[in-house]
Amino acid sequence: MKFEKALVTGGAGFIGSHLVEELVKNNVKVLVVDNLLTGKKSNIDKLENVEVIYDDLGSDESLKIIETFNPDICFHLAAQSSVVISVEDPLLDFEHNLLQPIKLLQKLMITDCKKFVFSSSGGTIFGEPNVIPTSEKDYAGEPASPYGVAKKKLNEFIMLMLDNQKMSYSILNLANVYGPRQDPHGEAGVMSIFTGKMLNNEIPIVYGDGKQTRDYIFVTDVVSALIKSSEIDENLFLNIGTSKETTVNELVSLIGSITSWEGQPDYKPQREGELLRSVLNNEKAKKSLDWEPEYNLNRGIEELVNWFKSE
Repeated sequence: MKFEKALVTGGAGFIGSHLVEELVKNNVKVLVVDNLLTGKKSNIDKLENVEVIYDDLGSDESLKIIETFNPDICFHLAAQSSVVISVEDPLLDFEHNLLQPIKLLQKLMITDCKKFVFSSSGGTIFGEPNVIPTSEKDYAGEPASPYGVAKKKLNEFIMLMLDNQKMSYSILNLANVYGPRQDPHGEAGVMSIFTGKMLNNEIPIVYGDGKQTRDYIFVTDVVSALIKSSEIDENLFLNIGTSKETTVNELVSLIGSITSWEGQPDYKPQREGELLRSVLNNEKAKKSLDWEPEYNLNRGIEELVNWFKSE
């Protein structure tokens, strides 16, 4: 890797902890900032060469420690991650998904940090898409939730604030990430929710008719994209997904088959702020990063099921 010291916000969370593990394996010294709203100490507490701040990334104390640590690179994954919560409490979403990251950016600009890698949301920033799979240019209007608005606006702030600066950026618009340690919030959480319920022979809830679609990508493939994008000096704006569309009903059937669950889900009304279709075109990322997903849905769900059983 091209760097020795990395700041990882949200590093005790689902994706963040997998990233921190990979960095530590490559002898990178890591500073994690995580307020534990959704992260867990147990995800990283056995890792060596990791310093941890359990606080908001925008607090005065966190920013002071970050400046002293003086990272070579920042992976920003910390977020209020629920679309539903963003609809119920837009101010909370604004605080965690826009205001605090801007404070972080301002602080990093006076350090030696050379790269800012942001995990944005490919499932919300494009609005209700007209083009499937959706490319980086296929905006169909404003996002359908405060969560999506904040993610899109932070993309724009990053581009504006880091234009012609010594620090470059990689903005990765992630599809619905799943895998071990997944936090059951937001749309991607259906993987862990469904798997847990089926393994316990309980009935999963489907919101809407189950015909809504998502692009599900395994966490290991996302970590690979994050690291590959961190090693490129130029500014990047890329979709990270599989380009494959899966309905919720298909997901129920597939997880049911792998877990040997034979019931029927409970259908509830569709939730406010959720899209009907979301799948990302990943051709640009394949070319720019020399990357592509290695896990298909079947293999990824088997890994997730095995992790649930081991837990």
